Amino acid sequence: MKIAVLGANGAVGARIVEKLSGRGHEVVRVGRNPASNDVVVDLGASGGAAYREAIDGMDVVVNASGIEDPALAKEAGTARFVDISATPRYLEKIMAAPAAGGVLTCVGLAPGLTTIMATALAADSSDGVDIGLMLGAGERHGRAAVEWTAGLLGATFTDYATGVKIRNLVGSRVLEGPHGSRKRYMRTDFPDHLAIGADGPHVANYLTMSSVSATLALRMAALVPSVGRPLMRKIHPGGSDEWSVLVRNRNTGRWLYTSGHNQSAATATITVAAIEAAQGRIDPVLLSCDVLDTNALHLHWDIMIRSGR
Repeated sequence: MKIAVLGANGAVGARIVEKLSGRGHEVVRVGRNPASNDVVVDLGASGGAAYREAIDGMDVVVNASGIEDPALAKEAGTARFVDISATPRYLEKIMAAPAAGGVLTCVGLAPGLTTIMATALAADSSDGVDIGLMLGAGERHGRAAVEWTAGLLGATFTDYATGVKIRNLVGSRVLEGPHGSRKRYMRTDFPDHLAIGADGPHVANYLTMSSVSATLALRMAALVPSVGRPLMRKIHPGGSDEWSVLVRNRNTGRWLYTSGHNQSAATATITVAAIEAAQGRIDPVLLSCDVLDTNALHLHWDIMIRSGR
């Protein structure tokens, strides 16, 4: 396929470019910097003629820039627009008004891998599913990822099943993982419920860090966001780059678990897997769980997902 990557020089974008090129796709890097992009476009200019010209003739446009502008999806023409963002309100907008080529979203680590695992674990709509995501405290994330996390601080969201208002990263609970492991996670607004749908199981998302001190610091930042946001942008916590996804069915007690190193690389892997699996589909809106399952990830992408009760 001929694929344009927006934000091709970022932490995730560069890995997406590498993986796509390694699998034989023709990749065109699109962005503002003429020294590091094949086509120069100011993506912050809300679409426009220059953007439409840059992506003309593409089969796929991957938005790894962190710019959440629905115009980029709406003006993608006949190319399928793929977005790795994790902001629910933005994803709702691009899913509601896709261009002719359609959209593929909820790809990456979360949502994406989390959604695929949750879909595999829930037997029916009466089930409740808890998703615990651990991110590596020591990994150097791109500016877009830092800004996304900073945007969570002090923000509230409404639980789609109960209608209860929840403040990000303040409420917490312990989730039991494989071999009796236990870790404290903080309730967080991820858009997995968009992929699973209103008729699916109730999903609750939680976030933690690989370092206990980094998790505590993130919770404190959420309690005092006016102080936490500038500190988050300046200070990089130490620790490992290990990530994990734990999904538990509240009714049956069954769980699925996987882990790895380098969140950006994992996000790129899921994104590329979803792009290839969606090839030939004509659906106006596709999600990762529509085109991938845990067996495909295990057999073709070396993502080992363990299960238990």
